[in-house]
Amino acid sequence: VIQVDEPAIREGLPLRKADYAAYLEWSVDVFRLATTGVSNQTQIHTHFCYSDFNEIFTAIKSLDADVITIENSKSDLKLLGALETHGYAAEIGPGLYDIHSPRVPSVEEMAARFAALQKYIPAENLWANPDCGLKTRGWPEVKESLTNLVAVAIAARSQHAQSHA
Repeated sequence: VIQVDEPAIREGLPLRKADYAAYLEWSVDVFRLATTGVSNQTQIHTHFCYSDFNEIFTAIKSLDADVITIENSKSDLKLLGALETHGYAAEIGPGLYDIHSPRVPSVEEMAARFAALQKYIPAENLWANPDCGLKTRGWPEVKESLTNLVAVAIAARSQHAQSHA
């Protein structure tokens, strides 16, 4: 697995909309150049934080990443609008909880969010993950949050396996 974290596609957009297309083409080309040359068994991941995904989703799809993880919880599920508008066939991990809050999300809360996401993303393409990195949190809350997240992932895998048995 190779992850290109926060390729700053949205953040680097030029001020003039007339320059967007050239910048987006360049940013996709640079991403693909940076991830070219790996074996076919290597998964390419990328992560996007808080952004207006509708404006850049076509470029995100063009990255040809195997998995994208995207901030989703803090933006109140705005990502789902981009998925409905643009579609996305690869694997995706919309964040299940906001890591900027010290509150530890319950298993039930994250499971409900995961189930809601399955209305827009096929279960076999859906990853369970937090919104972003965990460096702003203390170890006890990280451990408890990730323990709950893993419980959600285990339950989702089991449910998916049973429904396809």
